[in-house]
Order: sequence, then C-alpha cells, then structure tokens
Amino acid sequence: MGPIIFQSLPEIFSLFTIIVLLQVCLLLLLTGRRYLKQVSFIAVGIAGALIGESVSLQVFPAGSWLGIAIGLSCGVLLCQYVRPAGVGVTLAFLAFYGSGYLVSLEYVQYVAALVLFAYGLLLTDLAPSFIANLLASAILLLSGIWLGVPTPAMVSLVSGVATARILVSVLPFVLIGKSGARSGRTRFR
Repeated sequence: MGPIIFQSLPEIFSLFTIIVLLQVCLLLLLTGRRYLKQVSFIAVGIAGALIGESVSLQVFPAGSWLGIAIGLSCGVLLCQYVRPAGVGVTLAFLAFYGSGYLVSLEYVQYVAALVLFAYGLLLTDLAPSFIANLLASAILLLSGIWLGVPTPAMVSLVSGVATARILVSVLPFVLIGKSGARSGRTRFR
C-alpha cells in the first residue's frame, strides 16, 4: 500500500507527485532563492491540483479529473501573474495539512494556514531565501509523512535540515562581517 494523495487517481500518480515534490524540495534546499521563481510554478501547480481535487470531490465527485485540471491551471496562472499569492496559497495548503498531522485541533490548522499565507504573501519578494527554506521544509515534512515516515522523526529531520540551510546561507556573512568589504573600506567616508 503506497501513499494516497490524490483520492480519485491510481496510486502511481500519488507516488509520482511525491517524487516531484521531493525533487522540488532538494532544488530549493540546494540553491536557495536562485530558482524560487521557477520552482514555485511546480509547487503551486501541484497544490492547486490537490485543492481542485478536494473541492471537486465535494461538489461533483465524477468530475475529479476536471477539478484537478482546473486547480493545476489556476495554480500555475496564479504563480505566473501574482507569485507571492501563489507561494502564500501553497504554504497555507502545506501548513493546513502539516499541522493536521502534528496537532489534532482544527482551529490550529486554520491559524497555521493563515500565518503561512501571510508569510508567503508578504515575504516572497522581501526575503526569498527564507521563503525558499520554509517552502522546502514544508514540502519535505509532508512528503515524508505521506510516505509513511513517523511524524516525530520527520519533524526532527526537517528541523535539522532547515537549521543547516539557514546556517549555510548566513554563516558567510557572519564570518566576513556586516559590511562584506574585504579591504575594510566602506562606501561612505
């Protein structure tokens, strides 16, 4: 029995989706903000497809393929024209389902989704390396849980990976200094 993400599709689609999400996570962790714009298309598209499927299963269960296609299209278009909103929706989606695995209180899921939507909306252009790390960590957490790894082990792994990524991105600035100048001269005299 493999992971079930898409309820209306065969299992192979869920496994393929998790593999793609893990590749997105690896690319975000290794490159940081450099490829955030390109990679966010994939993550937002998959989140849109999952949201579209869950809505179509409630409204019109026989048309789940249509819901997946519309959700995927809306996710990609949202990321194309309003990237911070697309990243915010993806982070909210991942926070909603991730907090559902961690805490069994329903209002915590809504609060976590709202907070991460605001982070994605406000910080995508201001702090792209932070958002890339946050998106990669959320994808890694949910992918591991969907694959059947125990939740405490995944939380520990994700915390370690996220901390290491932050240290790798911040440590050179700490070692060089605040100004980043090698010769010691500043711009202003």
